[in-house]
Amino acid sequence: MVLTAFCLAYAGFAALSLAMDRHYEDVFRRALTAAHRRPLRAFGWAGLAASFWACATAYGWSYGLVEWIGMLAIAGLVLIWVLTYRPAVAMGLGAGCAVAAPVFAWV
Repeated sequence: MVLTAFCLAYAGFAALSLAMDRHYEDVFRRALTAAHRRPLRAFGWAGLAASFWACATAYGWSYGLVEWIGMLAIAGLVLIWVLTYRPAVAMGLGAGCAVAAPVFAWV
């Protein structure tokens, strides 16, 4: 469940950062429209909520909250580091994490 929580947190943060004008333009070389912004924000918040649910399911509510905050910190730092140097790679990893999270949850 740790990998599931990390992947969901990373994918959520990647979607939320992609919902920002600057990062969207860095990756796609065009302006962000409101039609794209809303689903990206919704997916980002859903990913973070699902990450919390994965931690709470695996460790209980008290320790799961602590584990989730740690996952948020690690996923955020990894995203910031990769997004600084390779924005397209950071978003590709976010998409990969979104696909890999259900696989890790199933295994």
